[in-house]
Amino acid sequence: MIPLAPRLWGNDMVGLQQAAIQGLGVVALPGYVCRKAVHSGALRRVLLDWIAGDSTITALLPYRQGLLPSVRAFIDHLSAELPKAVLM
Repeated sequence: MIPLAPRLWGNDMVGLQQAAIQGLGVVALPGYVCRKAVHSGALRRVLLDWIAGDSTITALLPYRQGLLPSVRAFIDHLSAELPKAVLM
């Protein structure tokens, strides 16, 4: 096992991707963020057998008597499509 000593730490996935493209190190990103950079060759996968653990995305809504149908449709769409989008 190799001990890690991060040189850069952040929560901006696009910024971290750009740092990796510039050669500042290894970054763990979801597929939907780095897919184009990987396919173009700007980035390459180095830990092919490693997959990050599951994560949760939560939609927070103000409590009201009723939920607008458009909001419900949007949440349903995200629930159906987001899991497919995050795969590499």
